Amino acid sequence: MVDMSFLYGKSMDFWTYWGFEPWSHNLMRGVYRKVTFVKDSLLGEVGKYYAYDYIVWSHQGRHDAEYILSTWKPIPEVMTQRFLFIEEISSFPKKVKMFFFGLKGFIEVYSYVPGTKWNPKIKDLAPLVNKAREIAISDI
Repeated sequence: MVDMSFLYGKSMDFWTYWGFEPWSHNLMRGVYRKVTFVKDSLLGEVGKYYAYDYIVWSHQGRHDAEYILSTWKPIPEVMTQRFLFIEEISSFPKKVKMFFFGLKGFIEVYSYVPGTKWNPKIKDLAPLVNKAREIAISDI
């Protein structure tokens, strides 16, 4: 089991600043946020959809990734649910699941080793993980 809560859990002020809240499910622990995307035009709002981002620092690696992919359900008006598993050694490649050919959304699961090259799809989350790690280490 990977448990980096001693490092990332210390930075709750940092996570809150970026719109995250504490999250847990079964043995998994971390933070999550809901992001709103609005499509505008000259006539006003054309559409709105949401995305959930989960950063998971306490988990069972590949086992929990498979659990999420097999049991997580689509949420109305939510286009993407991204899970970023923080690991010391990557235990699985990026995995994506579509709901009803993508019309009801997607689940994306990523493994990320802090300080290493990241997948372009998590270019907004990986730097936050790196910064939280830096803050936590400086406090030790």
